[in-house]
Amino acid sequence: MSFIFKPRLNIKAAVPRHLLVTMHEKALEVLELVGIRVTNERLLRRITGHKDFRIENGWVKIKAELVEDLLPQRRHRRKKAQESSEETLILSLGYPGCSYVIDIETDQLAALTESRAIEATKLIHSLYDWGVRGGAPGAPVDLPPKMRRIAQCLIGYMYSRSASAAPFESYEEAVYIKRMAEVMGEGFGIPIYVVSPLRLEGISLDRAIPFLEQGDCDWFSVSSMPMAGATGPVYPVGAFIQGISECLGPYTILREAYLDIPAGFSIGAYHFDMRHGNIVIGSPEQILLDLFGIALNKFYGVSPHAVRSFRTMARKVEVQGQVEKAASGAVGVLTGPEEFIHSGLLSIDEVFSPLQLVIDCEIARYLTRMAKGLEFPEENVELSVQSIIRCATKGHYLTDKNTLENHRGIYWTPSLFDYSLLRTSKPDTDFIEKAKEICREKIREHQYQLEEEKRRKLEEIYREASRNLY
Repeated sequence: MSFIFKPRLNIKAAVPRHLLVTMHEKALEVLELVGIRVTNERLLRRITGHKDFRIENGWVKIKAELVEDLLPQRRHRRKKAQESSEETLILSLGYPGCSYVIDIETDQLAALTESRAIEATKLIHSLYDWGVRGGAPGAPVDLPPKMRRIAQCLIGYMYSRSASAAPFESYEEAVYIKRMAEVMGEGFGIPIYVVSPLRLEGISLDRAIPFLEQGDCDWFSVSSMPMAGATGPVYPVGAFIQGISECLGPYTILREAYLDIPAGFSIGAYHFDMRHGNIVIGSPEQILLDLFGIALNKFYGVSPHAVRSFRTMARKVEVQGQVEKAASGAVGVLTGPEEFIHSGLLSIDEVFSPLQLVIDCEIARYLTRMAKGLEFPEENVELSVQSIIRCATKGHYLTDKNTLENHRGIYWTPSLFDYSLLRTSKPDTDFIEKAKEICREKIREHQYQLEEEKRRKLEEIYREASRNLY
């Protein structure tokens, strides 16, 4: 009768399959009737004359049969890659695109300069044993624009054992970032972001095409961000139908153009705030959209991040941020084992806060303990009865051997949160100051040094980029 009570949300079962089938069919209809706008001449040359594409005034209309033929291949590949069920505590920055940092001494917003990026990366590395992974949280704004992402990549590799290639905004800088990734023994992929509504064009595609033309990347992925009511239909179902079209259409075009390069896609839809004119991350609507997105992506054999998102619209460490992060994270741990993304980030991904990163670690440990559930092994039944017989007449179980031997394995002990009552609390206990001191201590403890040969090669690449891109 042994049993482990693990609360979980069965998102797939909550969404009727006939709805997903209908949405899929309507998305294919959109691709046949409207199509995907493509303006890149090299890509157009690749697909011109293809029997299942019809190009009209820059719009590529796609036959549904071609899309359907590619999807079983996609589902088969993903099925092999998604075998992971154990709970792990991993926190990552998600998209490291910050331009600002909150100084832990002054609590003021400051530009993310090179020196601040290095300090932040040291903290990220020093929290590795707490589950934190990542490199520099953003590109140093005090460097020339074309060197910022390359510097971000260098700082990450130099000061953090878990850094990966930095994001890039142009082909020119991506060439150097790719070379750095190769020094570190990493693969190099190209994320391609479709412009809503239905446009496979712009910076994202243009930086990818040279790599795709040369077969010089390990993979590419397609995603989009239709905002309901702004760049997509206001209805959730409509925003997702457009999102399906924006992923399946470009995925099909690129797969046919570059047959030998592994490819993937992920479908989403996003909340737009009509009052402020911007995307909203961390809202109850966005949590619901993310949850539905899990079922939709599983329908296509895609396993995206669960909703373990620590994204927030808050611009500083305040109540709003903690509510949005905890709410999204709490739902996320009930949907499956994934990493907590956007850890330490505020204002979506504009601001990095060392203090918030430490707080996020505590929230993540709290939620991971909840996801672990309660164990009901068969042998504990008799052990419990024996404890009752021994202790009921005493009036407590505090000194019982079962309590002494097992309480640490059953109860989570917080590092920041305080479980004491008013009468037993320490008057000098300050949650924020405690978290700040952890930040200071972890930065002081940083000792990571990249091996000399890799360091030398990375610095040579950086110097070459400086000569060519300044």
